[in-house]
Amino acid sequence: MKNNIFLVGLVSITIILTGCKSDSNNISKNQAFVDEGNGEEDAVNTLQVGSKYKIVGPMDELKDAVMDILDSNYWPDTLLTSEELAERTGISENMYDDYMAEYQHTEAGIDMMIIVKAKEGQTQAVEQYLNEYRELLLNIYAQQPQNKAKIFASRIETIEDYVCYVQLGADISSLEKEGSDAMTAHCQQENERALDIIEKRILNT
Repeated sequence: MKNNIFLVGLVSITIILTGCKSDSNNISKNQAFVDEGNGEEDAVNTLQVGSKYKIVGPMDELKDAVMDILDSNYWPDTLLTSEELAERTGISENMYDDYMAEYQHTEAGIDMMIIVKAKEGQTQAVEQYLNEYRELLLNIYAQQPQNKAKIFASRIETIEDYVCYVQLGADISSLEKEGSDAMTAHCQQENERALDIIEKRILNT
């Protein structure tokens, strides 16, 4: 049942995103929730400009660090709202203090990076949901060699209270003739580079 919900979410997100109208003058805060105790907004990490999203806050620094390392080989280009993250993975707002989730918004694209700053006591639950999401993607793309290699090479790693899911690799089409091992090895290297810089930024080393 859970996997069916995720599949429906994947389809519905695509429809929603492709159906959005762009309005460069319409800027509004997204993903904010109000603390009933003091009326102040908390966990705001994106601004919406039409159908596009921009990260603000600490997560922006982590994403920028990865982009600086991978440069043009960082392909995710579309941010997920909190509702979309929950639809895809099952990770709801009450499980985290902050997050960044971005994927490649093309029909064939599978590159993705999700970083969740879990609330106290929620780290294992977030890990579990991301592992289940990864297994779901492996099933969906089992017959697509390049995408399967990227998902197989993906990493889920916890750094303090940050749970990271990196599924990167960019263009591996030239490696397909060398087989799945070559494609997987390349993607593993890119994921390791991303996780290394994320860990350094989180631990300030």
